Amino acid sequence: MGEVRAAVLLDLVHLAVLAADYPSLAELEGDLVREMGRSDFRLTAAELKMIQQKALRNAACLKAAGRGIKAARQRLSDIRSAASRLVTYDRSGKRAEFSESRNLAQRL
Repeated sequence: MGEVRAAVLLDLVHLAVLAADYPSLAELEGDLVREMGRSDFRLTAAELKMIQQKALRNAACLKAAGRGIKAARQRLSDIRSAASRLVTYDRSGKRAEFSESRNLAQRL
């Protein structure tokens, strides 16, 4: 079985995701769509199975990358939020949050 260009492109997508090279994904997607859309595009059963396995692997990697990006964005949001608040506790031990935008006189 010769090298199937669509399989090579799927491997390149996988490497791009692992390297967090997200800008190159759009170009690779276009190449993959063009390759698989050719009128003479044919696959054997074995090649089709290989393409399917690589596509499933890439889908799992992309899903994990999406979760990682979402978690990083949430962490950055939490850090920004914590930096803009003053957290204190009242006499009864209850948490009281104050926005940084309020002036000191209002806090006291």
